[in-house]
Amino acid sequence: MTQQSIIREPETAGQGAVPTQGGGRGAIVGDIMGDIPAWRKHRDSKFEAVWDEFYAKWRGFWAPEHKSYKTERSRLISPLTSMAVDMTTAEIVEAVLGREYFIDMPDDVADKDNADVDMARKLLVQDLRREGFVDEFACIALNGCLYGTGIAKIQISVKKVKTLSRNKSKALAVTETEVVQIKPVAIEPGNFVADPATRDIDEMKGCAHEFMMPVTLLQRRQADGIYYNDVKVGSWGVRVMNQRRGDTEEGNVRNQGDAAYITEYYGLIPLRHFQQALAEDKGTPLSDVMLQAIPEEEMIEVIATIANETTLLRVIENPLMTGERLMVAYQHEAVPGRFYGRGVAEKAANVQRAMDAEMRARIDSLAWANLPMFGADLTRLPPNSNMNAWPGKLWGTRGNPNDVLKEFKVSGPDQNSYAHIQDLERMGQQATGALDSQGLRGGVRDETATGSALAASSFIKRSKRTMYNIEGFMNKLIRRVARLKMQFDPAGYPQDYEFQVRGSIGIMARELETQFMVNLMSVVGQDSPAAMPIIKAIFAHSGSPVRTDVLAALEKSEQENQPTDEERKLAKDAQKAQLQLPIAELKKITAETEKLFSEAELKEEQADKTEAETQNIKAKKPLDQAKVLIELEENEIQERALDIQEDKNKLTSRGLDIQQQAVNKNVSKK
Repeated sequence: MTQQSIIREPETAGQGAVPTQGGGRGAIVGDIMGDIPAWRKHRDSKFEAVWDEFYAKWRGFWAPEHKSYKTERSRLISPLTSMAVDMTTAEIVEAVLGREYFIDMPDDVADKDNADVDMARKLLVQDLRREGFVDEFACIALNGCLYGTGIAKIQISVKKVKTLSRNKSKALAVTETEVVQIKPVAIEPGNFVADPATRDIDEMKGCAHEFMMPVTLLQRRQADGIYYNDVKVGSWGVRVMNQRRGDTEEGNVRNQGDAAYITEYYGLIPLRHFQQALAEDKGTPLSDVMLQAIPEEEMIEVIATIANETTLLRVIENPLMTGERLMVAYQHEAVPGRFYGRGVAEKAANVQRAMDAEMRARIDSLAWANLPMFGADLTRLPPNSNMNAWPGKLWGTRGNPNDVLKEFKVSGPDQNSYAHIQDLERMGQQATGALDSQGLRGGVRDETATGSALAASSFIKRSKRTMYNIEGFMNKLIRRVARLKMQFDPAGYPQDYEFQVRGSIGIMARELETQFMVNLMSVVGQDSPAAMPIIKAIFAHSGSPVRTDVLAALEKSEQENQPTDEERKLAKDAQKAQLQLPIAELKKITAETEKLFSEAELKEEQADKTEAETQNIKAKKPLDQAKVLIELEENEIQERALDIQEDKNKLTSRGLDIQQQAVNKNVSKK
């Protein structure tokens, strides 16, 4: 990441910037450099001072304008901004690149075979990682956290790759091949000039990346045919300043060496000037009539490279066939109606100033309290006495030392100042949303999983808000990179795929999510159909180096446990039979019910018939009934007579028993 910003001294800026070429090239330089200085001035008037401060606080560099008051001596800088920026950047990088394949590619529903889509995804991720995308994205995220805006340009270059191989005689041979390299490059906002008329890069008239390039590299590109080789470019004569964004605290002016100042412009220029420059390069300049035939307002999207604000090195039409601009940006936190967003350093700025003032005041107060100060009667001291103090020092005095020397004591710093610093640190973490493990533990009232989740929820929600912006940025960036690869590598990318970057959750949220899924696993059980997806999700969230192998093994095991076609058919037949069983039972119950209803109707008919016969008997045969009744009464009388006779027999038997007992008693007395 380039940490320099190119500005000009007032006495030299913008003076002498006259195109060194004529014709179409000179017209293009005039078109572009007529806008860039005004756009740059608009940017610096609003952000130069604050960006200088943000960078200095992040690096821990002190500057005279950082003093809280005139007599402040301490130069301490609180690490609040540095900690918040670094932690947030780490969370973003982990959230986006934490997975091995951070790109999703939705496949066509009608396409049953998604092997082609999966292969394209793996190839694209492999190319991006090999071309240094991880480092560049980390710089983009850092710029977004520090300055509020992350900017990337898509750079196309031809790289010569050398490989070693053995020939038929088993000797090593070097094979050199040319490879088109397409990679995003991070741009520091201080080196980016944007049209202030709109907040969307694609809607701007143009934008530019300003940077220094060694003259030797420029000449090598001229020799390779990348830049025009019919012009000579020297070192940039205007003094270069780094806006206090250099590599050391001292010296705001850095020696850039033998380097040229490059303006790489991405935007619109008049079509007539572009056609004129192309015709001049071919040696067939256009006539005035032909130039006038091209409408003046007709524009074309180009990439133009200008050296030292005066010399056109290259102008090409936008290589992306869809016409999309090869510049992409995102806001860390969106500011409505503005191109530049709000970063972590901006949210921490006020608390950072308060902490710096508190710390410096405490250190200055300690210096007054710890270092002795004396008042002395110089007339009673030896001439040229050394008044410096150290342990074991002896002062010679003319008279009583208590009368000649007197120590002035200054009280130490306020005891509450250290507590104030801790409160300010807590406020800074609340402002930025960057919580470390110690800060999180201090805010948790208990050690339960719910307590930890509640304490971390604020940071996670803020991270998701930023992730929405980054996902949109990444989708746009990856889509344009992939389309360029389609043009320059048709074998590897045969068609236009729909890429989708989904940022996962960061480390803190990942731990909470894993803990939740582990608890969920104990609820659903191992035999549940949801068990395997939960296990796969747990390993997908882990940072284990064997995560991919474990997921592949789980996927293989799941596929092996899948039933065969015959088993599926048997299961389907069994399921069908199972479905038919309730229907058969229902039919059986229905038949039995109908049978019971029939039997009930039959019995009801028989009962009606019996009742009718009874009525006939009562009506037609009353005499027979009377006879029957008489016979019943006679039978009853006979039964009663038999009962009476039986009772008499019992009484007679009882009397005989009593007489026998009396006889036996008399015999015993005699």
